[in-house]
Amino acid sequence: MHADERQAITELYERHAAALHRYALSRSDRETAEEVTAQVFLVAWRRRAALPDDPLPWLYGVARRSLADQRRGASRRLRLGARLKSNAPAPDPDQDLPDRGLGQALGRLSQLDREVLLLRYWEELEPAEIARAIGRSKTATKVRLHRARNRIRRELDAQTDEPIKLAERSREVKAESL
Repeated sequence: MHADERQAITELYERHAAALHRYALSRSDRETAEEVTAQVFLVAWRRRAALPDDPLPWLYGVARRSLADQRRGASRRLRLGARLKSNAPAPDPDQDLPDRGLGQALGRLSQLDREVLLLRYWEELEPAEIARAIGRSKTATKVRLHRARNRIRRELDAQTDEPIKLAERSREVKAESL
């Protein structure tokens, strides 16, 4: 390993580790989030020659796949150990969200709708970056994001008589949780 390669991966880690850890922690427990964060940078190290100029969306994509692998592993362990269920329970969507109504509304969405909304409003990624993180085209992601916004708005509107401004509400919830 060359010193410049070590420096590059160290800088990458220092720049993005906290954001990736928060991302994983918002979707799992602390131990899993730490494992996922470490795994993301292991993959980044192994594929350092192929890293894009803007690596953060790519790193989110690695984290997303790593979390999925963790969930599949948990599911297998649950089936093997308990023999009670065929699938692991879905993660609690309102885990760590101070706004219970928003958490419940997110919980009623599909996993991919929830993911694109959280990447957009919680992680503050642009649609093109979300597309890279979830492995979809930019156009498909924009459509998914538009439809997910409409679905969450309907869910939130059902909870209150006031019209909901999704971006403002997500910023308020994020600020409260920090």
